[in-house]
Amino acid sequence: MGPEIVVGLLIAWAAGRDRRLAPAGFAGEPLDLAMDRVHAVVVARLGGSEAVERLLVEAGTERGAVTGRTRADAIHAIADTLRADPAFATALRTAAGTPAPRPTPGLRTRLLAYARAHPTTTAALAATAIVLVAGLIGLISGDDLPTTESTPPAATGGPAGTGKAGPDALIGTWTPSDGTAPKIFTTNGGTCAGFGTATTCTLAIAPDPAGRYTLVVRQSVDNALYGVEFLAADHLVVYDAGGVRLYDLDRA
Repeated sequence: MGPEIVVGLLIAWAAGRDRRLAPAGFAGEPLDLAMDRVHAVVVARLGGSEAVERLLVEAGTERGAVTGRTRADAIHAIADTLRADPAFATALRTAAGTPAPRPTPGLRTRLLAYARAHPTTTAALAATAIVLVAGLIGLISGDDLPTTESTPPAATGGPAGTGKAGPDALIGTWTPSDGTAPKIFTTNGGTCAGFGTATTCTLAIAPDPAGRYTLVVRQSVDNALYGVEFLAADHLVVYDAGGVRLYDLDRA
């Protein structure tokens, strides 16, 4: 995903999810999710960027109208980060719902393609290989035969080893330590409850340098940003946008 598309989605998000300002190729509910999730990823990675903050402020104040310099500065900042941080690029593609670039075919793929194009030659080579391998095996005793063992890849979990991938670790019902209403999260980017008039909640895919995940709570009038720190699978801490600890949450 190019930095121009990212900036277009950020402008549309800051202007109140105005679909008319979104880049071409996005429409309907997938566009709404893309705006929320791309914003969350960018804020988590570049929340301290002056260029990005200026872009969001201008777009929100003027309903999508930003100066050419502000747009260019934001594109430059995002492009530099995309080049330096492949994980950031992957997170943006996932957030926007765009596929990753197709990898270059490996040796196995190229061999299969050659076999389909040259079946006769491939069959002759395979027969020769079988004869050679059979002869080699006949010279080696059973105890000397090489053995291979495959080790399954280690399971990777989401935040704090929750065993869930990325933002899905937040899904469920949580009890706040300050005695307020329970916080209920459905799917990431879906409806949520416990935040007043909140309608949807979106958790960033990757944490910031402090290990906290940006939570975007979209409300009927404006949006609220929180920081979420997973201390355990069933315990997390919520901070305000300035980094002040608000309360703890325990999974119900």
